[in-house]
Amino acid sequence: MGKRILMILGGTWHDFEGFAAATTPVLESAGHQVTATYDLETLTQLDAGGHDLVLLNTCIGEVRDDGGPTAPGLTDAQAESLASWVRGGGGLLSLHAATVASQTSPVLHALQGGVFVTHPPQFSFTVYPLYGEHPITAGVTAFAVHDEFYVQAYDPSVEIHMVALDRGVAHPMVWSKSEEKGRVAHIAMGHDLGVWSLEPYQRLVLQAIAWLTA
Repeated sequence: MGKRILMILGGTWHDFEGFAAATTPVLESAGHQVTATYDLETLTQLDAGGHDLVLLNTCIGEVRDDGGPTAPGLTDAQAESLASWVRGGGGLLSLHAATVASQTSPVLHALQGGVFVTHPPQFSFTVYPLYGEHPITAGVTAFAVHDEFYVQAYDPSVEIHMVALDRGVAHPMVWSKSEEKGRVAHIAMGHDLGVWSLEPYQRLVLQAIAWLTA
């Protein structure tokens, strides 16, 4: 049965319009209803919105040292509303740069289970599933991407499902966690169309949605 998905977009450095254009048809072909918005205040109205899942694909609240522009992060009210909705049974799918907002929101940091630290210039790397199948990664084998490699600090309580190697160190690329009655999943890959169009990536997103809303 299709789910009602609220897709939250916006921020810097990324092609959010391109993501919505590429991903919405994939979600709709699976029977889901997608509402895309750049209005973060929508997060304070989740109880009235009738949504089953929030898909967070943003690059906001970035802490920068060079004095350049950055998009404002979530307000305390927006973050608290999202966290409360998830704890009450909602599903949150956090994609790629969504953990950047955790730098300025302790509530979102705790909810997502991690925070963006840095990434080197894009390069090609392989993402590996860990032993022990999970519904998010069912049937997904190792696959290669040319992407931003996200180095993130993560809560030890998250369940890691996929990793990738950079300079001899393994970093989590896909994780999940329970949040009282709700669930959260994070997929770190996904900078551009070269990743969004990959069948294994699309499968991860669809299977994450299924698990989050089960």
